[in-house]
Amino acid sequence: MFWSACQTTGPLGGPDVNDVANALTTFINTSIMARNRPVRADDDLEAAGLDSMALLRVLVFIEAHFGFWMPDQDLVAENIASPNALAKYICRPRGAVA
Repeated sequence: MFWSACQTTGPLGGPDVNDVANALTTFINTSIMARNRPVRADDDLEAAGLDSMALLRVLVFIEAHFGFWMPDQDLVAENIASPNALAKYICRPRGAVA
């Protein structure tokens, strides 16, 4: 199930945005970024140096950790700009409009 990977829940029973953003930030910092160049949850990932291959690694992490794949039509700047943007997308109820 999609929400099973999260320990805490947000107000509607889904994962908490901050917990998801922290999980994404930790993954990016431990698996992609150089140790002396960590990102924060609000940092712009493209400006931080993440390229398309790094983004693909983040998307695979999301699939493995949260149990779903972001459809191509949702891979837009507002959804993938930062760990927080990704977390808000992940925590958004399915069927909701951004």
